[in-house]
Amino acid sequence: MQLSKNIGMFRNLTVIFILFAMATTAFAQERIYVSPARQGKSPISNAMVSARAGDTIILADGRYVEDVVVQNGVILYSPNVFGAHIIGNGREAVVRLGRDSRISGVRVSGGRNGIVSSATGAVIENCYIHSNNGSGILSTNHLPAIQNTIIANNLNSGIQATSISYVGGELRNLTIAQNRRNGIEIDGLRDNIVIRDVIFYRNSNRAIQTRDRENLNLVNLIIFPEQGGITNPDPTLIGRPRFTGNFWKLRDGSIGQKRGTSGKDIGFVK
Repeated sequence: MQLSKNIGMFRNLTVIFILFAMATTAFAQERIYVSPARQGKSPISNAMVSARAGDTIILADGRYVEDVVVQNGVILYSPNVFGAHIIGNGREAVVRLGRDSRISGVRVSGGRNGIVSSATGAVIENCYIHSNNGSGILSTNHLPAIQNTIIANNLNSGIQATSISYVGGELRNLTIAQNRRNGIEIDGLRDNIVIRDVIFYRNSNRAIQTRDRENLNLVNLIIFPEQGGITNPDPTLIGRPRFTGNFWKLRDGSIGQKRGTSGKDIGFVK
């Protein structure tokens, strides 16, 4: 009698263990490796079809000519910073971010806009966003965290944000350079935002264009040239930054070297 009871308990525990293992497997985080050479047309978008929240799509170096929608909770990652280059068709956004998604290490160009983000929890980091027909980053409703990124040579503003009711994090360690309109253009900001350790260099209109100055917390900015509107209150950071390459690094002796709040350079740090 006791033996039968123990066997029944063992069977029940076995079933519970199997169900738990199945559930764990179903929700395990996957790493999906993508290469432009081996996987034909739209390899990132094809990989995104099977990706689930928590998965990471890892990009090999090379050119990916496609428009990409990053699914909710998915990470799009280039281990070699700027090694993976996504190129749009000039008519659509190159990358659209979903809720709690992240793009890291990727070069983005050739779209109507570079990256479009309107969902909560999105993150843009370690990216190079350039040469788009509109803005480098276009955001409505929810502004993503944007960290350690270069936004340059776009035909509208570097970052354009409208009707922002939620800010997902700081705009930090950015180099925003030579955009045809403003460095950052914000209209309808209803949340507070920290802009920290940012270089604004030769944007055509203004470094920051906004009617919501009271919601901005500005820390360690370099603005060159001074263009009216928001100016730099720190006289030790007034001057022309000097770069090597395509804004990838400050030259030795340049203003802003090792002056960031982290102890590293102001602007993008590779």
